[in-house]
Amino acid sequence: MARKNTEITTSLPPRLDRLPWSAWHWKVWLILAGGMLLEGFVLSVGGSTLSTVEKLFSLTSEEAVALTPIFLVGEMVGGIYLGSMADVRGRKQLFIITMAIIAGGSLLSAVSVDYPMLAASRALAGFGIGGELGSAIAALEEFSPSKNRGFSVGTGNGVMFDFGTFIAGFVSFFAISYLPVSFGWRIAFLTAFVLAGFIFVARLDLPESVRYLLRKGRVKEAEDIVDGIEAEVKKSKGKLSDVKDTVNIPVDEGKVPATEGFGVIFRKYKKRIALSWILNFCETWPYYAAFSIIPLIFTKIYLIPSKDTGLILSVVLGAGVLGVLVWAYLLDIIGRRPVIMITYIVAGVVAIILGVVVHSIDFVVFIAILSLMYFFTYAAAALLYPQIGEMFPTRARGSGLGTAIGFGRLGGIIGPFVLLALLNYGLLYVFVVTGIVLIIGGIAEVVLGPELKGESLEKASNDT
Repeated sequence: MARKNTEITTSLPPRLDRLPWSAWHWKVWLILAGGMLLEGFVLSVGGSTLSTVEKLFSLTSEEAVALTPIFLVGEMVGGIYLGSMADVRGRKQLFIITMAIIAGGSLLSAVSVDYPMLAASRALAGFGIGGELGSAIAALEEFSPSKNRGFSVGTGNGVMFDFGTFIAGFVSFFAISYLPVSFGWRIAFLTAFVLAGFIFVARLDLPESVRYLLRKGRVKEAEDIVDGIEAEVKKSKGKLSDVKDTVNIPVDEGKVPATEGFGVIFRKYKKRIALSWILNFCETWPYYAAFSIIPLIFTKIYLIPSKDTGLILSVVLGAGVLGVLVWAYLLDIIGRRPVIMITYIVAGVVAIILGVVVHSIDFVVFIAILSLMYFFTYAAAALLYPQIGEMFPTRARGSGLGTAIGFGRLGGIIGPFVLLALLNYGLLYVFVVTGIVLIIGGIAEVVLGPELKGESLEKASNDT
């Protein structure tokens, strides 16, 4: 391995990319994606307990709906700030710190005594989750073989996130239905605290990103990690193929400012950051409506008992989990651009159809069409992340993901308030406007989206 000027010529990234998927990859996937499961769990607990909290704290509808945007404001700030820190301080340090923040926010939510404390606790948990996405997705991108990266990151973010929302619905249902009303919702939040503790401990044993270490010139550490990974993979896969390819990795010299990643993405990747912002904004609008507006539609329009909303919401979100699995598999087969385009546009069309027919169908048919909508919506929301992580270089990957996550949460912040206002005029407007937002995201992918299927991260991002 030779070092020349400020570059390292190395075979370590190609050695990682050529590895077959193995038990070691599953372990890393489970531990990193566990944070995304927790994100879905924490978010969905807020939605599933919303009606109960609204009654116990005597909240107005606006105050209740505001809890999700408050959570997303924290997530927006955390994504931007902590995502950039993942580029400066390392993926591992940040995906451990963020888990501690999420645990703290969940515990404080469980013991909240009034609305301001609950709102502040939700913002704190959101802050940690925003940083979690930037650091954990970046690490998962960088450890996944290039031929499996779409499915790995797509399911890691999407299926686990959605599975978290799915199980949160059941936890909330049983906690609220079978425990005293004033106590059950707290147990749901305490469950998130316990999950965060387990994930925190598991992450202590994960290695730092090899690409991050190379970027910092810590070559020996990176070599030791790759040697250890190859030894683990050989146990189950046998002899590995030789690697002759090398890549040139620029090395940071001296202290790197926290804003360096932002400078890179806004100077060199303007179209790509614009695409990531649009995609995020357009998916968070309907995505987070599931945790604020949809429960209100159940209780106020269809008069469903509040204790049943979590269970019914889990059925809808379960369709979303299935959608992510199907479309994540296709990411590595037919490519990023067609999958993202199809999921956004079809979700939008189904939303518009639902708005048109909603007043002429019963609740069972409403749930069936809503589930179909979220089959595509959840896939759209999950499967943009493999592409976003690939579009930016190692020195700015956390910043690119974090900034996209941060800006995109504006859709989730603005959407519930707009949809709540539209709800006064009828469900037609709620779903038609949501459908238009989704279709805009699909059009943006058609116009601006790069096809990066199977590419190394270095080639995909032009990391020079």
